[in-house]
Amino acid sequence: MDDNDLDVGYLRAIFDQSADGLMICDAQGRILKMNRSAERLNGIKASEVLGKKVASLVKEGQLDRSATQEVLETSRQVSVVQVTPKSGYTLLVTGTPVFDTNHDIAFVVVNERDISLIENMRQELDRTRQESEKIRNELTELSLLELKENNIVAESNPMKQTLHLALKLAGIDASHILIQGESGTGKGLLAKFIHAHSSRRKKTFMQINCAALPENLLEAELFGYTKGAFTGAKETGKPGLFTLASGGTLFLDEIGEMPPRVQAKLLKCLDDHEIMPIGGTTGKKIDCTIIAATNRDLNQRVATKQFRLDLLHRLNTFPLSIPPLRERPEDILELVNLCLKKYNKRYRRRTHMGYKAFDALKAYEFPGNVRELINIVKQAVVMCDGRSLDDYIIHATAPAGRCISPVKSTKNPTDLPGKLMAVEHDMLRQAVQQCRTTREIAEFLGISQPTVVRKLKKHSMGRLKK
Repeated sequence: MDDNDLDVGYLRAIFDQSADGLMICDAQGRILKMNRSAERLNGIKASEVLGKKVASLVKEGQLDRSATQEVLETSRQVSVVQVTPKSGYTLLVTGTPVFDTNHDIAFVVVNERDISLIENMRQELDRTRQESEKIRNELTELSLLELKENNIVAESNPMKQTLHLALKLAGIDASHILIQGESGTGKGLLAKFIHAHSSRRKKTFMQINCAALPENLLEAELFGYTKGAFTGAKETGKPGLFTLASGGTLFLDEIGEMPPRVQAKLLKCLDDHEIMPIGGTTGKKIDCTIIAATNRDLNQRVATKQFRLDLLHRLNTFPLSIPPLRERPEDILELVNLCLKKYNKRYRRRTHMGYKAFDALKAYEFPGNVRELINIVKQAVVMCDGRSLDDYIIHATAPAGRCISPVKSTKNPTDLPGKLMAVEHDMLRQAVQQCRTTREIAEFLGISQPTVVRKLKKHSMGRLKK
């Protein structure tokens, strides 16, 4: 056997033993040769199709399309995905033209590879994605239910958009989130919600009100201090909130009130990802999500040089806006129902509201937003003798309704001080009937506990526990 015969034998063995299906067609599209893998993948016998045109097999329904035909039409290599009706395989079929010396197509070599497993994996991946999307939507609904428990309701489209964006930011562990909204809209609750749905939820959530502390104390609380940093400093020093929030979330409330010097130090901290404690000489790396909130127009404060523009840009990477309650009347009804259910259970009442009260609430501007609505409903549940809260709500939401209680006194003085004293007496009397301690009365009436004790004494009412 010479070398040519040996080469032909090798080529025949490779052709027959190839795991891929191989076919050779002539320039008219007739099948000249087919290996065993091609028979198996197409579900046909070579003896039945040799000499036939591929076009006729497509017409007979034995193939759904032909790479050979497309090669003959385009004179270039063609790859197609083909489903074989008889065997059920999904094949990646590549047809390659072989040209003669005149640059005409002499043969078409067809390679077929089974991609059924890949296709099944793709379909399974699609199913998994659909299931994941379903689970994600269910988790979103559960998350919204959790929000309702904290008096954050999203029946209106603007609030829904805010909450869905918050969930998205929580899912990617976004930092430098700036929550803007009027006082009482629930910015702090939204910050806690973002933390609770992030990967850092098992770590610490620290918060500070930047408007509640003087400059030096705010700086010490945020960045900490070393031993002997200043007069009165602890001997051991003190870690700041950035350190305590490591791995978790730091919420900077009322960021618009932060003093300029602390703003500069905060900006450097955010740029360098490290803090410098007061009195320290070595920086400490920080790793926490930063969420800030404000009810101020920061652009206006930048214009009046009360807030740094570069710090605003740093904090405002992911802006979130909570619309005021007056712009989402759809949420009022749900909030009222939640509050009624909560406070009726807490104070063992069975109060209710009618449509007139709801109309009054929808027409009210709510300068205090959700916080004010909660207080109105809470006071109504506690202060009203009867079950209907309509009269109280209508009076409370009238233009001057928040100044004087609608509760009528048994006395009927004609002078203003006397009327105020009578109203105070009746409000205290009803609060005493509903509450067990002076601290509860203080919470209901929105005054301090020592003030409650003093007023009870002034009106000669019985002594209660603190």
